[in-house]
Amino acid sequence: MSCVMSGAIQLQRREFMRVSGHLDHVELSRIRGIGEKIKVLEDQGRDVIRLHLGEPDFTTPENIIASAKAALDRGQTHYAPNRGIPALRNAIAEKLQTENGIAYDPETEVLVTSGCAEGLYLVFSALLDPGDEVIIVEPAYIAYLQLARIVGAKSVLVHAGESGGWLPDIDDLRKAVTDKTKLLILNSPCNPTGAVYPRELIEQIAQLAIEKDFLVLSDEVYEKLLYDGAEHVSIGSINGMRERTLTINGFSKAYAMTGWRLAYIAAPKEFILPMVKIHQYSMSSSNIIAEYAGVEALKNGAEACARMLAQYSQRRRLLLDAFERLGIPCAAPKGTFYIYPNVVRGGLGGREFAERLLADAGVAAVPGTAFDSFYDTNIRISYASSMENLREFIARLEDMLTRLIK
Repeated sequence: MSCVMSGAIQLQRREFMRVSGHLDHVELSRIRGIGEKIKVLEDQGRDVIRLHLGEPDFTTPENIIASAKAALDRGQTHYAPNRGIPALRNAIAEKLQTENGIAYDPETEVLVTSGCAEGLYLVFSALLDPGDEVIIVEPAYIAYLQLARIVGAKSVLVHAGESGGWLPDIDDLRKAVTDKTKLLILNSPCNPTGAVYPRELIEQIAQLAIEKDFLVLSDEVYEKLLYDGAEHVSIGSINGMRERTLTINGFSKAYAMTGWRLAYIAAPKEFILPMVKIHQYSMSSSNIIAEYAGVEALKNGAEACARMLAQYSQRRRLLLDAFERLGIPCAAPKGTFYIYPNVVRGGLGGREFAERLLADAGVAAVPGTAFDSFYDTNIRISYASSMENLREFIARLEDMLTRLIK
């Protein structure tokens, strides 16, 4: 074979293997990347405390597991309807009406998804065109920015500062709105900060959305995890907001069901229908066994939720007391199972601090730069871990700080 022909074949192969350019600016999850570093350390025989993942350490409650087993025994092993089984959609609609004050038609305005991750992807894909602007309040869940990049939308970032309890200023939000604004993402309780938006701020955001005519995606997956009397307010319940709100929620956090991959979107049917189109061709349906488990969770899961929340509350208090004793500034989280301390006392930025915490102390945390494009001052700690692990973390942290501050 001639060199010319060989070169032509190689060129063709390179062209054949070229992947889509629209993913060039999409990053892999930095949180999942921490898992790779943990594996290296554990392969070396190191003991690592994992406080980086947002996953309950509890097992799914027994009654929920039993309902899934019963579904299997009844032969429920086939496809679920695209939108989800009627029993689950009815239970979701009832929950939203009684707990959140929003009425939805379970037939046309509720879509069951394979986790909140799929739900978010459906919303971004169905609502946003290239060039549309989406307002994201940082620090923010890492998927929002990447999903905007995937669909070609422009992210407009608004920073919520620690001095304001990690809540955005309504004037900053107003300044971020342009004639291209299509969507604002509201995540309360907030991952990673644990901030809970008070009713007054929710009402101000609602007024802004109505005035400037944009949509709101309300990510409420942590709504059951509240402390110190904090109130969860669904923006879709505010007068004039139902028609411009998409509410997303799931079962992973409240019911310790991360592996079941079950969530839902509730919105006006005009928004649900295009999402169903994507869902049909990409997922078909969520897992039917998980859907029956979801029915049980909504109907009879409150007691288990309360038990888990009580333990989260004890862990939260342990960490807040420890950070105060160690002189680490930390706004008390009003929700979630995350705490977001400012670690500059150690003389390092959040990213380097998290790296040293893992390498030197064997504790995995997430640097604030994974959530915040503005500042490198914090780390995210998940207290979805045992009290034993958290006490050991505190001991290792104190030892590390002693060495850093010498």
